[in-house]
Amino acid sequence: MDGAWQRAALPLVMLGVLRAGPRHGYAIARLLEDLGFGTVRGAVLYPALNRLVDQGFIEAEWEAGQQGPGRKMLHLTAAGRAELGRQAQAWQDFDSAVARAIGPGVEPPAGPQERIPRAGQEN
Repeated sequence: MDGAWQRAALPLVMLGVLRAGPRHGYAIARLLEDLGFGTVRGAVLYPALNRLVDQGFIEAEWEAGQQGPGRKMLHLTAAGRAELGRQAQAWQDFDSAVARAIGPGVEPPAGPQERIPRAGQEN
């Protein structure tokens, strides 16, 4: 997946995978990769998770490790569930607009059309 697209969609998909229940950062990255989102590097993943914590959309709790160090478990807050709903609707609207724009037989809307001159041309 294109890196810019991945970074743009990352907050939405992280909220989406946390809807199913708490996960730690590595598990989120692995699940996203399994879902076809591509490899999410830690240098991209963890700052994005921290922004979601700062925004109040997810909370982090330390879980003691059974045989090793503890890890931070992340879970969705009520505000995060609401934000997921808003972002999911916005994504669906965006996806529909892109599909219409790149689909076969794209026609301009009915009505008078303003002609945009090319560089160096006059109206």
